[in-house]
Amino acid sequence: MGVAGSRRAAGCVLAEVTVRPQVPMGAFQALGYVCAMGAVEGLREAGIGFAAIGWPQDVVDARTFRPLCTLKMHAGYDKGMYASCTVVGAQQVGLLRELSDEQLSQALTAGITGRVALWEEQIVAGAGVAGPLAPVLSEYFDLVALLGHPAVAVYPNGNEIARGTFAGVDIWGRATLLTEDGRELELSPEQGGIRPA
Repeated sequence: MGVAGSRRAAGCVLAEVTVRPQVPMGAFQALGYVCAMGAVEGLREAGIGFAAIGWPQDVVDARTFRPLCTLKMHAGYDKGMYASCTVVGAQQVGLLRELSDEQLSQALTAGITGRVALWEEQIVAGAGVAGPLAPVLSEYFDLVALLGHPAVAVYPNGNEIARGTFAGVDIWGRATLLTEDGRELELSPEQGGIRPA
């Protein structure tokens, strides 16, 4: 067990999942966050207790904040809205070697589909009125490893925006950095990323 997994490299596909939640189109913007939650929960269920979220939709080692895998999302329309989630190995994917390729794929797939189904029920029940991430925000918050720690906000090209403390995530999925000079900087995933300081 784990022999095949020990040869995994960054960039390898670990799992591919297609989901078709029956939610309003505007709610689809939260799916990457929801799938990241499911990936972490699936890994934890499979015994990888150090799996955590790296905002917005990476899976990281909670001990070092280094990436285990990343989620690539693609939404489309085919007799209804759907989203494809491809989980790709990142630099620390070797730490998942205790799971065989099949076990890893099953854990990720089960976690993602289970979490999306639960989120879909909550949205359909009206819990997403405030925002598409609202029904799961507190749980998402608890899974983000870097929250409360020193962090750096960076532009998409990697250049630094500001330093401070990763202070929160709002109902639209934007990150808040409390900067060293006391300002609150809000950042959407399109604007940049949050890295350990």
